Amino acid sequence: MMRSWTLTRRTHTNLRTLFDLSILSFILIALSIARVSGDDYPWTYDNDLFGGPDFWGLLDKKWQMCSKGKMQSPINIDPASLLYDPNLSAIHVDKSIVASELINTGQMPRVRIINTIRWPSINISGGPLNPYRYRMQRMDIHYPRGTLSGSEHSIDSKKFPMEIGKKTNEELLKMTIATSSIPFKRKRVELMELRPWKMLPHKADYVTYEGSMTSPGCHETVTWVIVNHPIFITKEDLESWAALQQTITQEAEPRYIAPNFRTLQDPHGRIIRTNIRHRFKENDTECKKRLNDTWYRSNPNRTEAYTRSKAIHRRRHSIKHHSVGDLF
Repeated sequence: MMRSWTLTRRTHTNLRTLFDLSILSFILIALSIARVSGDDYPWTYDNDLFGGPDFWGLLDKKWQMCSKGKMQSPINIDPASLLYDPNLSAIHVDKSIVASELINTGQMPRVRIINTIRWPSINISGGPLNPYRYRMQRMDIHYPRGTLSGSEHSIDSKKFPMEIGKKTNEELLKMTIATSSIPFKRKRVELMELRPWKMLPHKADYVTYEGSMTSPGCHETVTWVIVNHPIFITKEDLESWAALQQTITQEAEPRYIAPNFRTLQDPHGRIIRTNIRHRFKENDTECKKRLNDTWYRSNPNRTEAYTRSKAIHRRRHSIKHHSVGDLF
């Protein structure tokens, strides 16, 4: 499973962090100054219904960004367009044990971090977040149903296959067991001594770009961090998440939360950075030649001036680096 973190920019009323985990996509809200009015209307992730993603921008004037925005998420990540940024350091998440509660919102399971004097807060820093630190507030969880791929984003126009393992991640297992207590909307259960950092990879490879929340009102205040390592879950445990329902009580024809993904959005030429540097292996049996050099330009739009003075432009505004190849 691929993970993705998002962090909203400090220039807006909402500051957030998101994690896309292929099977389960965790949206970690780092800091919320203003509440998003996503519960004002019974919206859904089902595009076949009025209230689905294609209609969000019509349901509420506060959600117009969902249909008019130019920096919406999720998007397809094209490996050929990645810009290598050597200044992207590792993401750091405090190793604090927190109290929390798991809630069925009707659209997704949500883990709300309880910040009290007794329980320390968790701060997130590093990478594209520097020089700031952000406090974790909640985790919104997205996941597939059946054989559907589990990631919100796609890589090279492909969704990630489900990462079914022999053993479920330890902290994810705690939440999985707790899902039996929140089968219906508005149900909640306490999660004591949760260790969120254990759901994140030890390796520091990721891709990052500026985007939006993937729920109404689609605020374009998010820095996505898509991590190139999976979190594992067993097939049986995944079925526990798939059993969660949108309704307050049991209905004759159950309406399940999953799948709860928004459709891919137009990237509109956004810059996508990475700290993943392709490393040539001398003993690689598939590639015996070094990769060609690739020039990355700060402005992806070719202009007439660039065509006339290509050499000057490259010297002043380019970063020379080996091509990234197929990162995933």
